[in-house]
Amino acid sequence: MSWWATAPAFASTVLVFFGPGLLVLAAAGVRRLSLAALSAPLSMTIGSCLAVVLPFVGVAFNPVSYLVFSLCLAAAALLARRLLQRNDSAGLAPVRRFGDVALVDNRAMPREGLPRWITRLLVPVAVAFPAVIIGGRYIAGFGAPENFSQTFDNVYHLNAIKHIAETQNGSALSLGNLTDASQAFYPAAMHDLMALVVMMTGTSVPVAVNVGTIVLGALVWPLSCVFLISRVIGYRPIPLLAAGVLCAGMSGFPYMMVAFGVLYPNHAAIALLPAALGLVVEALGMTPGRRRSFSVSAGLLAVAVVPGLALAHPSTLLALLAFAGPVVAARAVREFQGHRSGTAERSRPVLWGILFVLYAGVTLVAWLKVRPSLAFAPWTPFQTNARAIGEVLGSAPMGATTAWVLLILTVAGIYVAARQFRDMWWILMMFVIGGVLYMIVSSWSLGWFRTFMTGVWYNDSFRLAALLPVVTLPLAVLGAEWLTGLLRRIGKPRTAGEPAPDRSAGSSPVARTRRAVPRITSSPITAAAVVLVLGVGTQGGTLSGVQNRMEEVFALEEESPLLTTDELALLQRVPDLVPADGVIVGNPRTGASLVYALADRRTVAPHIFGDRTDAEQTLLDHWDEAGYNVSVCDDITREGALWALDFGDQEIVPGDEPYIGLRALEDGSAPGISLVAEEGDARLYRVEACTES
Repeated sequence: MSWWATAPAFASTVLVFFGPGLLVLAAAGVRRLSLAALSAPLSMTIGSCLAVVLPFVGVAFNPVSYLVFSLCLAAAALLARRLLQRNDSAGLAPVRRFGDVALVDNRAMPREGLPRWITRLLVPVAVAFPAVIIGGRYIAGFGAPENFSQTFDNVYHLNAIKHIAETQNGSALSLGNLTDASQAFYPAAMHDLMALVVMMTGTSVPVAVNVGTIVLGALVWPLSCVFLISRVIGYRPIPLLAAGVLCAGMSGFPYMMVAFGVLYPNHAAIALLPAALGLVVEALGMTPGRRRSFSVSAGLLAVAVVPGLALAHPSTLLALLAFAGPVVAARAVREFQGHRSGTAERSRPVLWGILFVLYAGVTLVAWLKVRPSLAFAPWTPFQTNARAIGEVLGSAPMGATTAWVLLILTVAGIYVAARQFRDMWWILMMFVIGGVLYMIVSSWSLGWFRTFMTGVWYNDSFRLAALLPVVTLPLAVLGAEWLTGLLRRIGKPRTAGEPAPDRSAGSSPVARTRRAVPRITSSPITAAAVVLVLGVGTQGGTLSGVQNRMEEVFALEEESPLLTTDELALLQRVPDLVPADGVIVGNPRTGASLVYALADRRTVAPHIFGDRTDAEQTLLDHWDEAGYNVSVCDDITREGALWALDFGDQEIVPGDEPYIGLRALEDGSAPGISLVAEEGDARLYRVEACTES
């Protein structure tokens, strides 16, 4: 299958990931960058929450219910907007529509000497640049559209998407380990949306996953990053362009979550994180140059996207709480400063102090309660503190090659923020929090404190490394803007009679912040070109490690760790050999359970982990005894499990208790069982003893 043949799947994925959010936000009056950047996070909320609710009312989760519910939400948003406009025009309520607030970017972008047509193109270029680079790297890493990650996590992810598409039930409350006996909570937002693509197009699960991963990494992530920078630094051309081009050069994300694991839920959640964080900054009135009061519209949108973030992966919600802590603290500090200086018109320091204490308490409770079991968390520290700090500064986590361009820009950004510490300390603190968490998990000794700080992420350095780009990007963008201004001002001294900058104490914080960054005075196209060159410079050897890793884990070879070429060839023959209602027994640790996702046939153990019923465990342990064990034959007949796949003893993740129910098959010593088909060492068997009259 060629990548060109996936065009319908790409179109359907973009529609599923962006369509509902686009409808609702447009109906609410949101426009431009906010409309584009927030559509996917809101769609994630709509899809995942709808999947949770529908089972309680007996309605199937499918493209039709997804579309109908989205249209109803859009109609409700439009109606609410019209009512608020009517009340506002009648003087009945001091409420403004979404379309009037700063959130929608209706103000013209500061041109800074740029031609208007170039200014209008900068944001599309800021998204197109990383889209091409990230999409290209993903396509090269995946190889073919139908390839899949040869890692043990993928047994679950592929089968979960198949399970949702087949049962039309995507509730995160019951997805669990895909069997009735193991129903439990599992973050299903990503699986829900990809299952909708499978239902809409009929494409295979691996193709839907690969296409969805590309859309998340190459479109959702850049839009999310550009939105974050527009809120943290300001809606200016050079920072927005820098945000787009630099977000494609960080090895920690988006590539690492696909090259390692594979951690698709984390990949989806972290792609949404910058947008959610940007909404928090906007809601708290901390965006430079914007109105300084609390933004109700941004607050409502933050509340709207958080459920999708949490249902994509709860650990990323904890990351949002941690990174937003300095923003809340900065707002409280600003209120105290305004009260003491008497410059603020309506300072409320006590209220904001109480809100910060409450926020810290909620974060602490969530930190203690929202954490997974560490029974499957074997990751230990592997380096020194000094090396961890160097990796954080050099955007080179997990031993990657130092990204020299990003290192220079990050250090420059730290300098800029330090120069304006009074106004930018919270940007530094977000970076410090992300860096400290990574340092603790990767270099601190085992113990209760390390578990307390990083157990939310399974004490896994990879997961915390993937969060670093979110908090590194604002500083790198500050550095890029400062550096481009500095380069263009070299050799251009102030002319005679030109007034010196006003450094009086009475100048505004925003003005002082902007003076810390050399402003563009001429040839602004040169600055944009410099930023693009910096973006190209980040594509050097830094990303080669994760690129190579991605190519390795997606390669289908004779000795692939999860499924070999022979095993996959046999799975492709299964639909012609096993009836549609047949159930297949197999060792999930050998990849045999992927018969569900890849061959559309149910299996007793669709996941490596999970609780089993007594009958299921009997089949896994004693299926080859059907010829002489009546109780086994009864369970086979009851479950319809007349077939078994034997993929040998190569396991992707060895377990303490081996599956022994297929051991007697290879040497033909199991009576009443016949060989149906084989490809190399991969074999499909059928029990005959239980079907004899």
